[in-house]
Amino acid sequence: MANQIPVSSTLRIDFETGLNEKGSIVFKRRSFSNIKVEATADQLFSAATAIASVQNYPVGEVTRVDTNSLIG
Repeated sequence: MANQIPVSSTLRIDFETGLNEKGSIVFKRRSFSNIKVEATADQLFSAATAIASVQNYPVGEVTRVDTNSLIG
């Protein structure tokens, strides 16, 4: 049976920066690496909210990307 070991986490925030010529929303992504793998979803969302409060554009999506090592 394989086990997974958390290696790293990244916080990604997509900001809505406007519309393109076809009327679709354009996003700009900011990524923050070296996030503690032990951080909870509430802690990351609070951090994203704080970051968003000093930005010029509204938040479209907040995503957490985890990387794990698989050991067999």
